[in-house]
Amino acid sequence: MMEQIQHNPSYNEAKTLINSALDCHWRQEHPQHNSKGAIHKLSRAEQVTIFRLRTGHNRLKHHLFSRFRIGDGPNGPCGANRQDAQHVLQDCPLLDDARLKYWPEPREMNQKLYGSALELRITAEFIYASDLTI
Repeated sequence: MMEQIQHNPSYNEAKTLINSALDCHWRQEHPQHNSKGAIHKLSRAEQVTIFRLRTGHNRLKHHLFSRFRIGDGPNGPCGANRQDAQHVLQDCPLLDDARLKYWPEPREMNQKLYGSALELRITAEFIYASDLTI
């Protein structure tokens, strides 16, 4: 019978073992989670649009002004305090008709940005139809 040699793991080995155990535990606790999500089913242009909306790193006035001081302020054309993804997808009165066209029933922000591939495509189409540069 062979004896198993005991040694102290290196820092990298310990880190790998801990991360592996945590990952295994998390997957057991969240079996319904799909790590890729639906975004991988979209075209590259749609993926970029959704990613920019999710992260806030986009060409909407709030980001351009707060990050780079480009433009005259973070306000949107409707006069709202910030033109950001939340405002564009949920609140802007100038986009009410377009929102009703794409989402006849109310949708939460989470569905628009993290929903099924169909939901994400609808969000991207809404942005394209709204003539917004994201």
